[in-house]
Amino acid sequence: MIQLSIVSYALLSALAVLVAALAVDVYRRRRMQAKQALIGHEELPAAPGPRSWPLIGSLHLLGGYEVPYAAFTDLAKKYGPIISMNLGSQKCLVVNGLNNIKDVLVTKGAHFDGRPNFARFHQLFCGDKENSLAFCDWSDLQKVRREMLRAHTFPPTFSSRFSQLDIFVADEMRDLTSRLDATNGAFTPIKPELMHACANIFTAYFCSKRFDRHDAAFNRTIDNFDSIFYEVNQGCAADFLPWLLPFHSKQMAQMKNWSHEIREFMENFIINDRLARRRQGLVAQDESTDYVEALLEHVEDQQTEKLLTFDSALFALEDIVGGHSAVANLLVKALGFVASRPEVQERVKIEADLATGNGARPLTLQDRVTMPYTDAVILEAIRMISSPIVPHVSNQDSSIAGYKVEKDTLIFLNNHELNMSDKLWEEPLKFKPERFLSTGRLLKPEHFLPFGVGRRSCMGYKMVQFLAFAIVGTLLQRYSLEPEQEYKVPVGDLALPKDTFKFKFIAH
Repeated sequence: MIQLSIVSYALLSALAVLVAALAVDVYRRRRMQAKQALIGHEELPAAPGPRSWPLIGSLHLLGGYEVPYAAFTDLAKKYGPIISMNLGSQKCLVVNGLNNIKDVLVTKGAHFDGRPNFARFHQLFCGDKENSLAFCDWSDLQKVRREMLRAHTFPPTFSSRFSQLDIFVADEMRDLTSRLDATNGAFTPIKPELMHACANIFTAYFCSKRFDRHDAAFNRTIDNFDSIFYEVNQGCAADFLPWLLPFHSKQMAQMKNWSHEIREFMENFIINDRLARRRQGLVAQDESTDYVEALLEHVEDQQTEKLLTFDSALFALEDIVGGHSAVANLLVKALGFVASRPEVQERVKIEADLATGNGARPLTLQDRVTMPYTDAVILEAIRMISSPIVPHVSNQDSSIAGYKVEKDTLIFLNNHELNMSDKLWEEPLKFKPERFLSTGRLLKPEHFLPFGVGRRSCMGYKMVQFLAFAIVGTLLQRYSLEPEQEYKVPVGDLALPKDTFKFKFIAH
């Protein structure tokens, strides 16, 4: 026994020495790999690109295109899929090709999760873009906000939240169709009606609060949200040429005023009322599970690390409620595409009639399962619009496709090429919803990434899909649409001016 113990001790000692030696070896190898990676990054070539001119860089190359991102496609033919260029004072990298874009969004997503430091973005969010869900850099606060929001923007089918959303959509559709019925087939500006309907669905779902069609304060807030959405979607030379900012002082002051008025509305008509009733124990059962309540509970929870303050909670609420502008603008453009295509309208109506027993009951969100063509119409509208993915910024030295990427480089992802390339789509300039169908089922190609992927993907894309399906399906089942005049649906971003398409809604 003693001899066995000595042998065992000797074996254990030898094993310990071996483990220690291996640990030292692993440590040395990791240090060497880190050193080699650093050396490797320094030795990587810079991506090719066009010559930069003084002050403007290569900004002049983006002119003359209906969609500026189409310039990136042309530049890729000359310089390759990864293009280095200066836009004004900003160092930029343009990324073309599905694999390269996925490298930025997924494989190396943690390297490229920053957002541009544009003065406009700061102005829109009370001097700090970190108050925004979409335009902030990645942080622990952003992670908390996304996790809290996920339960509300991705409600599982058959859950109570999903059922609530279905009810709110149905309520708004009854009001919207009654107003359209009252037009008696006259040409009607559709954007104000869709803006109000989508805004009410969002406030009802996230805030348990609904407003009358003629509520002046609510309509003013809808206009302010839409003005901000339009501003964000417009290119601005001052983003890349900061010395132009003094010439935009009036515009900046206007943006600040929009944000201030939105905050006043949210406090006066949603937050203060909820806080008062919480103190009195009068919060209704439906309100107890909404997003407002989730935010307030998190802020008040003494056990929770206070990453999310009351002020940042208000910004998060304003940001997600403001998402109704994106949905409404998309719907206006989707109707713009189908209004001149009666065959598309008829096919959606047939699908909706089959799902609802020829209108024996209202359309519901659960009908999406049996109405793939209607969903395909929405996806085709999104593809044709080709709204760009929000630019990213590298938070460290990295690489893409073998090219060096320095920290703080602005990354443009050429989503326009993914949506409009004739190498990826058959007849990409034509509106063909059936391209998203295969054997009667909805099929989204791998290269279709309108909402991005990875940690910075759009948090509201399910809300977009739910509302767009329900509203387009309901309207095309009930009405035939006719446009007022010939037109072309603007592409390249979602935003539309306030005065836009007028349609006849002719009841079937």
